[in-house]
Amino acid sequence: MGSPAISYVFGTGQGPVHRHVSPADADLPGGVGAPDAVTLDFDGDGRVDDALWDSDGDGAADRSLLDLDDDGRPDHAYTDPAGRGLWDARAPLDVAAAPAAGVAMEWTDVRGRAARADPALDTDGDGVLDGAAVDADHEPGTEVVSDLDGDGRADQLLVDADDDGRAELAYLSGAPGSASARWDVLLVDTDGDGAVDATVAEGAAGWVPP
Repeated sequence: MGSPAISYVFGTGQGPVHRHVSPADADLPGGVGAPDAVTLDFDGDGRVDDALWDSDGDGAADRSLLDLDDDGRPDHAYTDPAGRGLWDARAPLDVAAAPAAGVAMEWTDVRGRAARADPALDTDGDGVLDGAAVDADHEPGTEVVSDLDGDGRADQLLVDADDDGRAELAYLSGAPGSASARWDVLLVDTDGDGAVDATVAEGAAGWVPP
């Protein structure tokens, strides 16, 4: 069975409204649990990272979702209450369902001491709780350990040293899954585009301890 068709309209506010029908090619969290959105470049930035969403599964798009900061997640939502295809009414961005419970994870602090934590954060946006706020370095600030693969062992450490809600440093372990695993691989964004593109091993040039 193919993807369901979703109808939607575009217009300028003057003249005719242009009606379209496209097959759904995305399944957004909080929807009907099946393909329910059409992806497109709504904001004209050259990236197909926006969507027209049929949130209630009735076959017609009722919300436009825009990813204006290009981080792969929608950050603005609009509706088209007049049906003129303008998508000009700001709407709540309630596209995420409640995250599913994750598994309890084992983690180690920077001194190698083992502990356990129940995940309460969805750190990668996949709808599953995989992270927990901990005191990993025994210093002021906040750290979050994440079990990204769901195997019950933390494999990423995020450090927010100034408590501004954004992690400045991120680490992996060079021996993931080991009982003696240490946070000895620093993830680096060398060009400042928001994506990790290099790693620094403990003791190498550019290394910053957690």
